[in-house]
Amino acid sequence: PTATVLSVALLLRHLGHEAQAVRIEDAVTADLAERDGTFRTTDQIGDALAARVAG
Repeated sequence: PTATVLSVALLLRHLGHEAQAVRIEDAVTADLAERDGTFRTTDQIGDALAARVAG
C-alpha cells in the first residue's frame, strides 16, 4: 500500500497540490522510520498512514 499512497502524492504534485503531496510523503517517511519488523496487514498500514496524514 505504501507505493500506492506515494503514487497519490505524485498525482497531487502533478495537479499543483504541493503541500498535500508533501504531507503524504512525510507520513510515509515517518511510518517507514518507525517500522519494528512486526507484521502488519494492508489495512493496518493504510489506517496508520491515513491517521498520520489526518494529523
